[in-house]
Amino acid sequence: MSYTIHKLTYSDGRAFRYHISDEAGNLGYVAERTGMLLPSPTYLVEFFDPDHNPSGRLQPPDVAPWRRGMHYELFVGAEEVEEPYAVIQETWRLVDILLLRLPRYEIQLGKHCYIVQGSRYGGQFYEIFLPWEDEQALEENEETEAVEAAEGELPEEDKEESEPDKVKVGEIRRPKVGPSYTVEVDAAPLRQSPLALAATVILIDMEVYS
Repeated sequence: MSYTIHKLTYSDGRAFRYHISDEAGNLGYVAERTGMLLPSPTYLVEFFDPDHNPSGRLQPPDVAPWRRGMHYELFVGAEEVEEPYAVIQETWRLVDILLLRLPRYEIQLGKHCYIVQGSRYGGQFYEIFLPWEDEQALEENEETEAVEAAEGELPEEDKEESEPDKVKVGEIRRPKVGPSYTVEVDAAPLRQSPLALAATVILIDMEVYS
């Protein structure tokens, strides 16, 4: 399953609206950022169907905007509900900071969890994985490699073989022409959850242009 996301931007590249379409090009949702022109802009994002009926919202935590690592809740539907449809956690690891990568995201969709991580070869696209078994060992391994790469002891491209196996289920790309982003996912139920995917892409986009 694949989706495309087109964004409408201000002159500085920041988006104020996103169009989310399916693989056939049919518009499914419109996402709008609210509070962009306030003295302290908010990170609230609202979703609408093509007729501009409310379809959901991405609710950020009430914390200082400069704080790294945030917890977002995605609510689906026009009515107020207490339980979020999905939870997206933004995290910054030592390896991300040392290698100047974008943050990593964890999508909790019911009992299912997915890791959305920037490509080790740049911030042009993200990859989507199932959680790996020994998360702590993997993070310690990546942090050690990041320190060695920063000190010039180990070329980044020589470390691929040392990574534990990870199950890749999708990717987020930034095409040079056409849509702003494309998302391809193989794993259910994430592939049937365009709002969760779109919310994650919007968070990445806001981080890139923040």
